[in-house]
Amino acid sequence: MKLCALILLLLALAVPVSAANHDESVDGDISTDPNAPTPLILSVGGNKVTGTTSNIGGIIDRDYVTFNVPPGFALTGLNLLNFTPNNLAFASFNTGTTSFVPSGATALLFLAGIHIDGSMLGTNLMPVFVTTSVTGNSLPAPMLGPGDYTFLIQQTSPITQAYSLDFILEGTVATSSTTWGGIKALYR
Repeated sequence: MKLCALILLLLALAVPVSAANHDESVDGDISTDPNAPTPLILSVGGNKVTGTTSNIGGIIDRDYVTFNVPPGFALTGLNLLNFTPNNLAFASFNTGTTSFVPSGATALLFLAGIHIDGSMLGTNLMPVFVTTSVTGNSLPAPMLGPGDYTFLIQQTSPITQAYSLDFILEGTVATSSTTWGGIKALYR
């Protein structure tokens, strides 16, 4: 009985072991459609997304990805690994598996959105979504808990922007006494 309970617990916490890396130069263009973002299956640890976004001649190439944070886990980091050239871009999170085209009319629909630039290179952007959101909404904490999300990045100037981001997924510690009580009861 105890072994069966332990196996069920481990299966419930199972997350794919291979990272959800996506490199546009190898894996193809990241979706520009807010209604059909490129899916990522996050694994524990780093999940690198590398691409380009542009705003040339009135044609905006936005990049949309969607991912799920499983129960017992949280997205705790969004590290900016590359951002060339140093310019201003817009990045946002939205709940659900679709997103929006950014505009004044949709600003309040985003979970949180920020401007990023080269000075943020090498940093975790999650705290910026808490303290410096430009969409009217901000994250209550520098993490995303279990659920479906969509991430968007777009260039705001008439250039092509290369970027690389590392989505960090970590397990969380259960704090519910009923959860721990249920597990402890199995071992009595």
